[in-house]
Amino acid sequence: MFDIIPSRRERGNVPDVFEDMEEMFKKMWKGAMFHELMFEGEGKWTPRLDVSETEKEIEVVADLPGMEKKDIEISLDNDLLIIKGERKEEHKEADKHVHRMERRYGSFYRAVRVPPGVKSDKIEASFKNGELKITLPKSEEEKKKITHIEVK
Repeated sequence: MFDIIPSRRERGNVPDVFEDMEEMFKKMWKGAMFHELMFEGEGKWTPRLDVSETEKEIEVVADLPGMEKKDIEISLDNDLLIIKGERKEEHKEADKHVHRMERRYGSFYRAVRVPPGVKSDKIEASFKNGELKITLPKSEEEKKKITHIEVK
């Protein structure tokens, strides 16, 4: 029964409209603040991110289910927050016949452009229940740059 259901891996060279649209949107937002730079590897495993900002800090939250903090590396290179790591494949029992395998494994690389003025020595990261939270505090100079403009 499961053999007649097409899987994503069996499509061959059929173009994926959704992947093409996603690529187009990435190119469209390339110059935007918090633009995300993604490089997908063999398994195309890419963790999802939420990026939010308050007057005092920028917060990045990444879903990394099934990972351990020792497998995650975070760095700030000028205005680029880089998150990379590897989710290792679980070894399956040899006598099981797998009908569907949707979870992705392997290494990933995510980079998010952040505005200048982040206190790099005060960045904090925590990892709990598969969720990585990175807090990037803004410098006092960056906080003062906010200018309110009166609408007439």
